[in-house]
Amino acid sequence: MARAQSIPLPLELRSLLAGLPVADVPDDQRWIVALMRKEGLIIINLLWRMLGSEEDVLDAYQTAVCRLTARGERAIGSNRFGYFYRTAMNTGIEILRRRKRRREHWPAIRQAHQQRPVGPPDVERFDQREVLQRMRRAICQLPPYLRNVVILRDLGELPYAQVSRILGIRPGTARLYRRHAVVRLAELIGREASQ
Repeated sequence: MARAQSIPLPLELRSLLAGLPVADVPDDQRWIVALMRKEGLIIINLLWRMLGSEEDVLDAYQTAVCRLTARGERAIGSNRFGYFYRTAMNTGIEILRRRKRRREHWPAIRQAHQQRPVGPPDVERFDQREVLQRMRRAICQLPPYLRNVVILRDLGELPYAQVSRILGIRPGTARLYRRHAVVRLAELIGREASQ
């Protein structure tokens, strides 16, 4: 059986695990840092082979770690590496599916954009109540951890520091969740508008 050739990792991916902080991590989160130190390089290599894009690998890795952290140590059980591996694989597959959707839909989007008349938008067709209802329906479809961040940050207009204190997460995690929520909201609203 031929052994697969190793694909060299870019510098940013190689240095990703170098400076994992231990001192400022709460006690209930030390398990994820230990898992990242022990198995992180294997997961990053897997994602690099699968995705081939630094940005996508970083997104997938960060999403996998956030999902594990959100689930908690007890929910994962004794096979932490298997759970980490499966979560990273599923995240990578989601990214590949998203790429495929973009490739399939991009020509139609470009064509629609080119056929759109140049000039001021049609103000008469814009119904603010309908847009608000679509947004509410889309927010309700988000998973609770994303929905909570959107409600507190965007609707409540709270700073990330306060959102993170209320939800018991770090400000960086709150930013990440908001970014994922915005992407999902755009997909949900776009899907509803096309129906």
